[in-house]
Amino acid sequence: MLGSRGFSPKWISWIRSLVQGGSICIRMNDENSVFFKPGKGLRQGNPLSPLLFNLVADVFSRMLMKAARQNLISGLLPQVMGGGVVSLQYADDTLLFLEDDIEKAQTLKWLLVCFEKMSGMKINYDKSDLLTIGLSPDSANNYAKVFCCKLSDFPIKYLGVPLHFTKLRRLDLQPVIDKIIKRIARWRGRLLSYAGRRILLRACLASIPIYLLSMIKFPRWAIDMIINSQMGHFLWNNTEDRHRYHLANWQLVAKKKTLGAWGFLT
Repeated sequence: MLGSRGFSPKWISWIRSLVQGGSICIRMNDENSVFFKPGKGLRQGNPLSPLLFNLVADVFSRMLMKAARQNLISGLLPQVMGGGVVSLQYADDTLLFLEDDIEKAQTLKWLLVCFEKMSGMKINYDKSDLLTIGLSPDSANNYAKVFCCKLSDFPIKYLGVPLHFTKLRRLDLQPVIDKIIKRIARWRGRLLSYAGRRILLRACLASIPIYLLSMIKFPRWAIDMIINSQMGHFLWNNTEDRHRYHLANWQLVAKKKTLGAWGFLT
């Protein structure tokens, strides 16, 4: 694989010595076992691990794209690209897409088995979920039997973001909102001055919900619960055991000074 990517034989020999060479021992109860050679794999914390994983994952993507071009499998949105969108990968998180065709699903399972045999990696089907859109329960169960994984429902979490093919409900967003509020609520400015709370608010607290806000269009109630409530409490040092009045609403605090506001977050 490395040779087909243009890597030199010397570099390949270095990688082979890292993956297949070396010896380790197991320490238990302050005693070391006899050193032995592992079959394969890098040591924990090796900086080369992400790079090599990306190379192997790239091979998997090329296998899927080649199968899609030959019409062995078909993804979603074939009008966007030839063969449709088959996979979406970020690090070790992978989403696979397939049209409603049980024969092509069996072909995809065969490709997964081939990838396992070639790479030496194992796909954990117990941690994999199968989600269907518009299929009957019997059809969904047939696909679950092919891939040997459990059925799941929307929304799903991908990179920490809940995904749904329709609009997210309040029930779906509430756990995400609670997680953000819990992170913000840990900060206490009781021992900080007013200027210190302002700096901490701009530098740290205001950036906590940025990632999810950039991915999801939050409803108005969620914005009010996260920003107007929690960040406002922190700024004015309003706690459960020590009530403080908010001397200004959050719109006046957050807007730019050029608009006649205080400009705390700009």
